[in-house]
Amino acid sequence: MKTLFCIGELLIDWISTDIDSSLIESVNFIKKAGGAPANVTIAASRLGGKAAFAGKVGKDAFGLFLKETLEKDNVDTQNLILADEPTTFAYVSIKKGGDRDFIFMRGADELLKFSDLDLPKENAVFHFGSATGFLGGDLTDTYFKTLEYALDKKFFISFDPNFRDALWPENTADFIKLSQDFISKADFIKLSDEEAQLISGKEDLQEAIHSFNLKENAMVCITLGKNGTLLYYQNRFEIISSIKVDAIDTTGAGDAFVGAMLKQIGDQNPENFETIKQYVSFANKVAAISTTEFGALEALPTTEKISKII
Repeated sequence: MKTLFCIGELLIDWISTDIDSSLIESVNFIKKAGGAPANVTIAASRLGGKAAFAGKVGKDAFGLFLKETLEKDNVDTQNLILADEPTTFAYVSIKKGGDRDFIFMRGADELLKFSDLDLPKENAVFHFGSATGFLGGDLTDTYFKTLEYALDKKFFISFDPNFRDALWPENTADFIKLSQDFISKADFIKLSDEEAQLISGKEDLQEAIHSFNLKENAMVCITLGKNGTLLYYQNRFEIISSIKVDAIDTTGAGDAFVGAMLKQIGDQNPENFETIKQYVSFANKVAAISTTEFGALEALPTTEKISKII
């Protein structure tokens, strides 16, 4: 079993409990642990995988809460750095159908330095799935240096751009260019349909995938919500269906999908299309179930929970 190593932000999600309200209208909020790469580590760990997280949080009560949250789910926090700066916050409102509205207030997460890290030397899958990893500062420099390290070690590399409008109001072109660079170096790429269209400039999803400069045998998964996932591998396309659920909160559903995929890949790197289809089918179920509760982390299911629901 390979270690899943995720780098990026770990933060507090302040989630509005006023359903179908914008952040302007929302009054009531609850505190939840969040951050896309951290969600992926916990998703994989709850499914029996071995996961480690690299990031930076404040020495404040919120940072300590986040550290404890990861450790409760057996995530290795050796590379979770405690800083003097405050922990990063995200404010989230939930609209009908589970769609979300975000505001980020950045803090310690952007200050992670490459010199802070003690990176795996062998048997690792590296995942880059940070919504904030391209925004500049120490984290962006560390992000790219870690990518080069993983490439040099010939580790399996995963990428999920996690685009958020609120983070790129004026410089979307920079996000697209950086994402294209990561896509060209990744072995597994997970995109939403909107992200695929944005990064490629193509409306048709198959054309979007063909426009990318992909590594040989790269896997691409474009998630389609309740309609499943479009899988591309070895010049073959197929839509893999999901299961029907009553979605309450889609926060972290994509991370649940990625965690499930990378846990399976860490157990056994697939070599044929049929095996990958099975991996995607399972990941679809994990992602769907994760939308049935509030909070990105609380809703991430265990293997036992999946078996009971299905």
